[in-house]
Amino acid sequence: MSKITIGKKEFEAEEKILNQNELLFYEENPRIYSIINSDGEIPSQQRIEDALTKMDHVKQLRVSIEQNGGITEPLVVITREGKYNVLEGNSRLAAYRLLTGKDPLKWKTVKCTVILDDISNDDIFTLLGQYHLIGRKDWSKFEQAAYVFRKKNSSKLDNDIIAKSVGLSIGTVEQYLRVYTFMRDNDDLRPDRWSYYDEYLKNRGIKKYRDAGLKIDETFISQVKTGEIKQAVDVRDLLGTVAKGTDKTAKRLMQEVIEGKISIYDAHDRFEATGKTGGAYTKVKKFRETFTDDDFQKKMKTEAASTKDIAFELKKIKQAIEKLLKDIGE
Repeated sequence: MSKITIGKKEFEAEEKILNQNELLFYEENPRIYSIINSDGEIPSQQRIEDALTKMDHVKQLRVSIEQNGGITEPLVVITREGKYNVLEGNSRLAAYRLLTGKDPLKWKTVKCTVILDDISNDDIFTLLGQYHLIGRKDWSKFEQAAYVFRKKNSSKLDNDIIAKSVGLSIGTVEQYLRVYTFMRDNDDLRPDRWSYYDEYLKNRGIKKYRDAGLKIDETFISQVKTGEIKQAVDVRDLLGTVAKGTDKTAKRLMQEVIEGKISIYDAHDRFEATGKTGGAYTKVKKFRETFTDDDFQKKMKTEAASTKDIAFELKKIKQAIEKLLKDIGE
């Protein structure tokens, strides 16, 4: 007998060698859930196996397991209604299914850790979170978010409780829910597009236009789906840069992007041509914003009243600015 720790609980477990044909895939496996359960029906075991065995990481596992002569880490299994369900290790089980096609006798059995105690759905969520959200982190962000989203919908737990149960920050949980919900609501649950929507929703410049009620969402989603936006980094570096601009040119370019008149690439090129994306401009703009901030000015006035040092530094800054303006012909 052994024990397995899930969160702060300990469960009785037993190491066993089981016939892998008796093992069932976990139907809530987030790696394939969005693909095989898109129709809302519980997927069949054969459908899960077919989906998993086609994945590249499972094919790589097959080679690794064959070279090692078996798995080094047992599958984690529970029994329900007299059947063995694999909670952790579904990809490895799929790799074994591939190996049996080559040598059924050699790969007939597999090492398992069977949890003997009853285990709740909350415990399952925590267990898989330990492995894949804060442990190996081998699930993609999309897969992690999908799992957190389903947990939120099924349990109705507060975000902070969900975060604590799997060791994620509440900020991460909230962003996962925000992005996955957005993708789901806009009928685009392709895992490879996660980063596009993640960058889009966390960009503060873009948020200004979304909060203003402009139809930027419709344009952006359409351009992601059609492939007009070539890569996720362009959302941050190109669209996000223009969106953060505060002058008339930036606002006009953003309006043209929203109306579909120009691409984000054309908008960025035209914005960059104004010279307002360079390092010097950015630093000067930030300097101005700091000095014109009301709170900053109040603090300066208060502290300047008690020391001459601030006044001295301000005079030096004034002299430097006047010299620079003269040097550039202004």
